[in-house]
Amino acid sequence: MKQGKVALVGAGPGDPGLVTKKGWQCIQEADVIVYDALVCPSVLNAAKPDCQLIFAGKQAGHHFKKQKEINLMLAQLAAEGNYVVRLKGGDPFIFGRGGEEGQALKKHNIAFEIVPGVSSCYSVPAYAGIPVTHRSYASAFHVITGHKQLDHQLDLDYNRLANLDGTLIFLMSLMNLPHIAKELIIHGKSPDIPTAVIQEGTTARQRTVIATLGTIAEAVKEQNISTPSMIVIGEVVALRDELQWFETGVLFGKHIVITGTPHYNQKLAKKLRQFGPQVTELSLIQIKENSPYQLKHIKWENYQWLVFTSANGVELFFRQILQSNIDFRQILPCKFAAIGNGTAYALKKHGIFADCIPEKFNSKHLAQALIPMLSDTDHVLLLRAENGSVVLPDLLQEAGIAVDTVPLYRTKPDLRKKELLSMVLQNADYLVFSSASAVQAYRTMADPNQFHGKILSIGSVTTVAAEQCGIPIAETAKRSDIDGVVHCLLENAMQSKED
Repeated sequence: MKQGKVALVGAGPGDPGLVTKKGWQCIQEADVIVYDALVCPSVLNAAKPDCQLIFAGKQAGHHFKKQKEINLMLAQLAAEGNYVVRLKGGDPFIFGRGGEEGQALKKHNIAFEIVPGVSSCYSVPAYAGIPVTHRSYASAFHVITGHKQLDHQLDLDYNRLANLDGTLIFLMSLMNLPHIAKELIIHGKSPDIPTAVIQEGTTARQRTVIATLGTIAEAVKEQNISTPSMIVIGEVVALRDELQWFETGVLFGKHIVITGTPHYNQKLAKKLRQFGPQVTELSLIQIKENSPYQLKHIKWENYQWLVFTSANGVELFFRQILQSNIDFRQILPCKFAAIGNGTAYALKKHGIFADCIPEKFNSKHLAQALIPMLSDTDHVLLLRAENGSVVLPDLLQEAGIAVDTVPLYRTKPDLRKKELLSMVLQNADYLVFSSASAVQAYRTMADPNQFHGKILSIGSVTTVAAEQCGIPIAETAKRSDIDGVVHCLLENAMQSKED
């Protein structure tokens, strides 16, 4: 049996863009990922298809694993020969119990490594436009946990804290804010010093309340600020008016869950984030590649057209051609059709410019665009998913066109994401379906009535699939591509503001 190992990895404060390069590498290589509630679900899309995902965080109304249970689980998983990633919000060694877990692993003779993460103690204030140090205001900053364990009093040396120079940063402290503010003032801190409370920092649900130390508790109560939040006390807080940069954008404050394949999600999320929302990339389907050697038996000279209905199909086709040692010159006389711009772009990356792209990106319009370009003797080879729609081949056959189908891959629900899906739906504003297979996966993992936000669809085929499952679609994109989805979301958000 191979030797197992544990990586204690910091996932940063919430924005997936703040996960370190080494952190991403660990996630991509892990056999098992044990993650906490504050970890952004988007980063888990980088996990291998066979990686086991284990939730170990606290969630209201659910049992959560105690620290001793987590320590033992990490040791046992590694002892079985797994590369285990313990994924924690922020940095594992800053109030993250990473030290305790490392000690437990050492006790069990388990090899481990520490991968530091971007800590919320300085990144969250930065996203709120507050530098924790500044030459004119603060030459130091101090990080304190304001959280008390059950059956323990919050025991802090307020006399010392009140007289420290620099910025005071309290993590996990919202429930004790009135007590903290009161004690600091009693022990000499000015009640007029600028103070900030930042909720869900580095995400599009970030909210920042600014007041004085003497009035901050009441201001937070009035604004209904909730956890996770942090407190920043110091003159640097006054710089927010000049340095606030993050809390902008047409979609800022909105949480959008997108459900496509990891590659599709990355492209859609990149475009959406320009407008300021929190985007959770949650791939609900897994792609299972079929044997590449099926391509070796194809007589390419019999076909005049190759038709692709997804970018995934394009990428798998070229990979399988290489794996099967097929000389691509056998295929070159063929013409190529793509269902949409994304699929056409995937072909273009391999030096192939599609001969046919419909104006509307769905099977019906692809058939309507392709049939006039075909002769009676043309033979079409459709390369796509095993469980794809029958609309395109049926329409071609009705038109008297000979068509064969090669299933390059199949899709199935990624049931590892069921717990994650339940978590993210609790505070999401939009859920976007990018395919009928994503709809089917969602129906397998969630109750149709579980989500109370708006559900958007990439196109009519996906909308029909959702409605057949009893899932109401608020709006369908006019163009079945990434730009169409972005426009649909922007249009809906602007309309909601006007209403």
